[in-house]
Amino acid sequence: MICIQDVSMTFPIPKKYIDYLFFRRSRYFQALTNVNLTIEDGDRVAFLGVNGAGKTTLLKLIGGLLYPSLGMIEVNRYDTVKDNINSRNSVGFVLNEERSFYWRLSGFENLEFFGILDNLHGDLLRDKIRELIRLVGLDGAENKQVATYSSGMKQRLALARGLLRDPKILILDEPTRTLDPKAVIEIKSLISSKIHSSTKRTLLIATHRFDEAEELCNKVCIMNKGQVLVCDTVESIKSKHSTIESFYHNVMNENNSSLCISR
Repeated sequence: MICIQDVSMTFPIPKKYIDYLFFRRSRYFQALTNVNLTIEDGDRVAFLGVNGAGKTTLLKLIGGLLYPSLGMIEVNRYDTVKDNINSRNSVGFVLNEERSFYWRLSGFENLEFFGILDNLHGDLLRDKIRELIRLVGLDGAENKQVATYSSGMKQRLALARGLLRDPKILILDEPTRTLDPKAVIEIKSLISSKIHSSTKRTLLIATHRFDEAEELCNKVCIMNKGQVLVCDTVESIKSKHSTIESFYHNVMNENNSSLCISR
């Protein structure tokens, strides 16, 4: 279970030379404001929102990569600040970043390197890598340089990397952002049929794709300007709205209207 209580997050805005010259005070960007959320074991939650809404920041806080400025996050009863190592042990990340691998190394060598960083070693690590290579469908390509991989293959490798520690919680940040339509279908199928169904792990997915939210998740959280506007089940949403997309636009329009009125 993941419990998020009154979490706020601020980042310092880097100063320019002129700011130092005139002794201007440091400025801060409010990335999250008073976020409260509970995620049950086995939930598959889609986080929807425009760029800068706070989705990735919230996921990094849950994963223990960042510490909240205010509030508390517990992952499987471990405080992400006080018990950071224990909380992080149950979380795997799949980040959509082109530079997240060493391109001159093979897929197998990359997984071996990151496995060692996760304190996995020897035959146990190599057997785990072979198992994951089969799971994500990279059989026959594991000894090729990552530089030769297609975008879809890199994303499969990223999924394998995120699963190295067999995490109870898997965080996916826009898992199909750079993929072509065929690869999108393949990755969605891989996530739904193998990565979640076989293990019942918790999935947290930041996405801009409404089809991903509907097909891969059982809950949807909509974020805007650092706040969670609403979090509801896909079943409940579809009983009141024709699509996830229409629900999203309705929530966003209501939020923007209330902001205009308050001003």
